[in-house]
Amino acid sequence: MDPLHILLVDDHDFTRSLHKRVLTELGVSTIAEARDGAEALERAREQRPDIVVTDLNMPGMDGMTFISNLAHERLADSVIIASGLAPGVLRAVEAMAVASGIRVLGALEKPLRKDALASMLFVHANPPGPNAAPATARLDPVAVQRAAELGQFRAWYAPVLDVAFMRTVAADVVPRWESPDHDVLSGDPELAPIYEMTAAPAVMRSVVTAALSAGGLWQQMGWNGVLTMPPGLAAINDPSLWDWMSATVRKHGANGTMAIAVEGALFVKDPARGAFAVARAMMDGYFLVVRVENPEELPALHALAACSVISCPARWLTELPAAMERVYDFASRMSAEIGVHGVDDPAMLGRLARRSIRRAQGPAVGRPASAAETYDTHLAPR
Repeated sequence: MDPLHILLVDDHDFTRSLHKRVLTELGVSTIAEARDGAEALERAREQRPDIVVTDLNMPGMDGMTFISNLAHERLADSVIIASGLAPGVLRAVEAMAVASGIRVLGALEKPLRKDALASMLFVHANPPGPNAAPATARLDPVAVQRAAELGQFRAWYAPVLDVAFMRTVAADVVPRWESPDHDVLSGDPELAPIYEMTAAPAVMRSVVTAALSAGGLWQQMGWNGVLTMPPGLAAINDPSLWDWMSATVRKHGANGTMAIAVEGALFVKDPARGAFAVARAMMDGYFLVVRVENPEELPALHALAACSVISCPARWLTELPAAMERVYDFASRMSAEIGVHGVDDPAMLGRLARRSIRRAQGPAVGRPASAAETYDTHLAPR
């Protein structure tokens, strides 16, 4: 790797010293520091760093404004955000920066872990070529297995709101891969190819372990909601994974605090696997959340024996009344609560209770974020 010049931006002296030590251990010798965006902008104009590692929440000029100025003046090649930033916000920042020729390598929780930071430095040094294949097309089972062993798979969380009481009662676990060879991959749609690999159980074990660790800490801090494991878990064809999870839940003292999400599409694609997931969830005492995306999935749920929540797209309320009626019928038959996902308008939240909708999830409720940010923003007692 060529010598790198890195600018560290954080208003906490101790945090900067920790990050500087990690960078030094990774072989970076030229490191500048700044306490806020205004000072960082001066340093960047003077020194033209290769990479800027910046916080977002700072006094004076915040990190978002700083990145905007940095991109506008093209003062660096790459940016790493030292924050539990939600993927949607990160994509907005990335679009802003890329338009001016700066890459956003990713967002990392503070304090920065050495392996995760090394991954970002690798991505900076090895940019994809103009004809590079999509990240998911380049996934290698051996690399995925190794990534699981190295702890590169993490758990982020999307809050779920009880619209009757306007409080967060659940957190959907969002799997996330911080890979040195790909952009950050987040969520079941991006990671779906992995669930068909032999490494899939190892990946999900990493995600579940991380989720239960965070959930246990939240419970100690007074939150009494439910963690909903990602639908990818039910899609993995490995009964031993369920045995492991049952033991792990008991080890973490998480009995009665966990839900399993199953996609309606699984009942269409592989009814036996869907039925197995439901049976195991019931046997092991988990709550069950069925998430449907298309009306065509609803008939495949006719044999479902139990369900705690059925969730459908929020747009069905206005665009697909016939499909919504079938959701109401299903929920009545199962004595289940109804949830909606993809809520992007805060004004909708006040109307949901009048439509007998109990759960809401989506950008208007909260985007996926790290464990610390999720707690601070949505779970901490007010």
